[in-house]
Amino acid sequence: MKTSTLLSVLFSVPAVIYASACAQEVKTDIREYLPCDGSFKQGAVVQIARDASFIELHKAAVERFTKLPKEKQTELNKDSNPNKLLAWNADIWPDKAEYERYKEAWKKSRIVPRADVALGLRDNGNNQFSVLSATRMPDGSTMPLTIGSLRYDGNRNVWKSNNGELKPKAFSAGEDFDFGAQTGTEWSMEKEDSLSKLRETLLITKTTDGKAVYLAYSMNEISAISGTVIANHGYILLFPIQTERANATKPGRR
Repeated sequence: MKTSTLLSVLFSVPAVIYASACAQEVKTDIREYLPCDGSFKQGAVVQIARDASFIELHKAAVERFTKLPKEKQTELNKDSNPNKLLAWNADIWPDKAEYERYKEAWKKSRIVPRADVALGLRDNGNNQFSVLSATRMPDGSTMPLTIGSLRYDGNRNVWKSNNGELKPKAFSAGEDFDFGAQTGTEWSMEKEDSLSKLRETLLITKTTDGKAVYLAYSMNEISAISGTVIANHGYILLFPIQTERANATKPGRR
């Protein structure tokens, strides 16, 4: 894994969620997450906004990280996750009190909307579904999300894209996750040939407080010849679940 991985964890606002998956058979009732009768669920494209205090503490941690031996950097990168609070490590935070300040600053991160979305599934019969989707742009127009070409096979619990089949794995995240504690399913596919290496992922979850459904999609393709990025896009969608106390706290966050 490249040295820059932890740096991106510390500084960037990633467009995708990296799942903690379990390699057992997964059963998913897609109706628990999205409407499957041709209707739409209203939501938003969201991202994480960091507090200024968190960014300052990042800088100090990165400076220490870059001074570590390459072997240590690689070891730390193995456990990095761009959407999760980094665990304390004495090599990065020799002062435990500074890490506690870092953790408190992380808690000030906010989930902010970028654009309105509408999403649902059309039942095509025989437990097969196609995606109905649109994003409302700042000028008032709408455009289809890239997941509009995906099809869901409920009999086999797989998503089919133009690149192949996305297979399921269980997903869970705790309170140290940027988007709050949640569980669901991650579907993914990896394909590599003489021209490129491609990874495509779809994640659908529900927060453990029952207040929101999240959908995250990403597709990354890298040239096998030059190592340059051919395609890299993704987004995270949030769909609030309306309850009597729906507005009491942010969906997925206490």
